[in-house]
Amino acid sequence: MKKGAAYWMDLQQFDDGDSVFLAKVQKGITNFVRILTEKEIPVEYATTGDSMTDGETVYIASNIKEDTIDYTVGLALHEASHVLLTDFSYLKGEKGKLLEVKWNIPKEDIDNVFTLINFVEDKRIDNFVYSTAPGYRFYYEELYRKSFYNKIVDENLQTDNLITPTWEAYFFRIINIFNRNSDLSKLPGLQEVSDLLTPKCINKLNSTQDSVKAAVGIYNIIKDYIQEEDNGENTFNNQEYKTNEYVERQKDFINSQYRKKRITKAQKTQVNKLAKPDTKFSNYNISKDNSIPIIITHNWEHYFSTNSTSRNDAVERGLFLGKKLLSKLQTRNNIRKDIFENQKRGKLNTNKLFKLPFKEDIFYKIEKEDYKNTFIHISLDLSGSMRGDKLDKTIQTAIAIAYASCYLKNFDVEISLRGTFGASSSIQTPLLAYSFNSKKNNVKDLNKFKTITTCGMTPEGICLDEVRKNLPQPSYYQDVFLLNISDGLPNISSRNYEISAAINHTAKIIRQYKRDNIGVLSYYIHDVWDNTQKAKDAFGKMYGKNAKYIDVDNISIIFPFFVIIE
Repeated sequence: MKKGAAYWMDLQQFDDGDSVFLAKVQKGITNFVRILTEKEIPVEYATTGDSMTDGETVYIASNIKEDTIDYTVGLALHEASHVLLTDFSYLKGEKGKLLEVKWNIPKEDIDNVFTLINFVEDKRIDNFVYSTAPGYRFYYEELYRKSFYNKIVDENLQTDNLITPTWEAYFFRIINIFNRNSDLSKLPGLQEVSDLLTPKCINKLNSTQDSVKAAVGIYNIIKDYIQEEDNGENTFNNQEYKTNEYVERQKDFINSQYRKKRITKAQKTQVNKLAKPDTKFSNYNISKDNSIPIIITHNWEHYFSTNSTSRNDAVERGLFLGKKLLSKLQTRNNIRKDIFENQKRGKLNTNKLFKLPFKEDIFYKIEKEDYKNTFIHISLDLSGSMRGDKLDKTIQTAIAIAYASCYLKNFDVEISLRGTFGASSSIQTPLLAYSFNSKKNNVKDLNKFKTITTCGMTPEGICLDEVRKNLPQPSYYQDVFLLNISDGLPNISSRNYEISAAINHTAKIIRQYKRDNIGVLSYYIHDVWDNTQKAKDAFGKMYGKNAKYIDVDNISIIFPFFVIIE
């Protein structure tokens, strides 16, 4: 039976060097945190200098494996509940002067008392979440199993190790007071401490202030028993030393000072980009034995954009051509209307009533003739080879068509970009980015294409199939078309989607388009560097009779298509 992260992650493909994998985990945990807290609390990977939570953001480790992911989720939920329930400003004040002034805590004991405060506060918030969000209990159980239940601790709780009433011994016995092996007779005052930490008492803790009061109560019980070590040196035997080493890790947990693997700031930037709410991941099944992850996003500028406006001329030219195309298609905005008088049924013509001889029919009908709805999806290959003039001419063509759609009735255009994402050529993930939709965007949004750039390799069939799944259905009232512009052979060598397999897969997807009654027009744009027979043959195999092989200077051949479909 699957439990925890096994429901929403493929636990067989863990790679903490893969930004896509890390982003999947981050998005999943972020969703849990949002559900738990009903707040948009960011979840990010820790980098140098990050604490585990600063009261606003939850930080997680990147060393995520099959046996640690549930613990990581539990820890994130634990820290998120701190953000939700803990009064950090109050705690900061307590650690300053308030403990000393208000509660008469000696300066030398403040750090130890503060650990007790954090311990009680942890119990307060974890009790709240455990009782109000039962769906997350498994993650909390994994968190506590790894953090508090250990064979060394279990054994030593039943021995006479760490029974001298020092701070170290009390921390060992109090932190593990809920362990089934706990023996309250080993240190003086432990029974009274336990009485302050019963479920009934913890349920009564309604605030961070209550936790501080309870922790000070624990301190007041044990302070008179505490013995200082001679010369500040610990005299542990070997078993006690091992136990105390583990207790120090438990104290680090309580004080939110976990030992976590961190990622570089560069990788964190990549992961945060992938983990945006408008980006999703899907596993695409090429075959029974080959599944490839794909990134699908509406935040295209994060992937296909630079800081320069090097495509400025192409966009301006596209807008100019769009105005010319609009003038040719303007008739789509006109509705032909015919009125038929003297009908036996229809609408009453009141203008004839006063002279009505009651020998003729007095009804009329109006028949309107309009154009069918047309939806065109333009899919652009933005692999690395689509640079220079090819990219300029492709962009100006797509923008011209999109511009016209902004002013025409029943004529909608959507543009998507396809490439791959990866920190290196060894791990390339298919990337599908939706960049324009005339139903949602306007002409001003087309200016964003001035910064467009290429990105990666050519996952043709994978991206086209994902596009197909989200296209509107063709009907008597609506025609749907795919316009594809590409320049290279499909290929992602790092994902077992090499040229031969990719060509066959793309051909299969195009046949599915046709079975769905979606019109397909595909244009292979080339220059002198890729004008090869191999490319022509492959392109023809993928797109059949719908394949058009054109050079950079003749890409305007596409425009007559839009005059025909009106």
